[in-house]
Amino acid sequence: MTFYTPKEIAELWQITPQMVRRYCKEGRIKSAIQFEGNWLIPEGTPKPGTDIDEDELLPPLAKKMLYQHARNNHYGIYEYMQISLAYSSNRMASNRLTQKQVEDIYRTNKLCRAFEATKVDDIIEVVNHFICMRYVMDNLNAPLTTSFIKQLHQLLSYGTFSDRKHKTSVGEFRTKNSKLGIPADNIQKELFQAAMAYERKPATLDDILEFHVALETIHPFDDYNGRVGRIIMMKECLRYGVDPFIIDDKHRSAYFKGIALWKENPELLRAEVHRAQQYFKNKVDTCRLMQYHRPPVY
Repeated sequence: MTFYTPKEIAELWQITPQMVRRYCKEGRIKSAIQFEGNWLIPEGTPKPGTDIDEDELLPPLAKKMLYQHARNNHYGIYEYMQISLAYSSNRMASNRLTQKQVEDIYRTNKLCRAFEATKVDDIIEVVNHFICMRYVMDNLNAPLTTSFIKQLHQLLSYGTFSDRKHKTSVGEFRTKNSKLGIPADNIQKELFQAAMAYERKPATLDDILEFHVALETIHPFDDYNGRVGRIIMMKECLRYGVDPFIIDDKHRSAYFKGIALWKENPELLRAEVHRAQQYFKNKVDTCRLMQYHRPPVY
């Protein structure tokens, strides 16, 4: 994908560069990205006031989820995605809430009794995950940028113990080096380049996985890197019509091994994702069949 400066876009739209920058600042050009103080606008971006409804360009499954999201429908595929992704992704990060507890929080805003003490952070993380996915659904067509990724991290980690004790920089890249990622000074540049390369063309499943591996390798945040990455994979699958998938916590070893060995043997991660895609497709069919009868069995 080619990016243009406000001056170049102004010539195409026959307006002033100042007006283009104003559109960017006001958020009227959703696909515009900012890097080192300069605005960059993707090729083919329509002039504000002339663009069509972006939701109409989305694949059928994304439209169906958006419909259920807007109406807060229960027992549909959108609710299944919200509950299962929040449970599985957080469980993979050592959250101890059960799937029934996650389901109750989503449907009733209450927490059922547990046999052991429940950490406050476990509840906050699940609630934040629901909020973050609602934000994603409202911005399915948004391009992947460093600012968008930071926003996801802020929504996921806000109000947690690490945030309250200032152990995690909410919505900001880590400032200290980590054994799990690249040097902190290189994060902004490396992630920006990875996002720019990803946005050059419509993404395939391999492109989505490649970016996910790059994000986890860069490890831009102190915490919540995996959860941010798994939310991005769901967003991009819906955005580009790729069969969505949710990696179950029971398969975490194969998933982590697939990430670690992606360059040497990409089939390891592909195989795990294909298995998860088939499971998700079965749930889509189940939700369609049972939509007007009874809730699907998670």
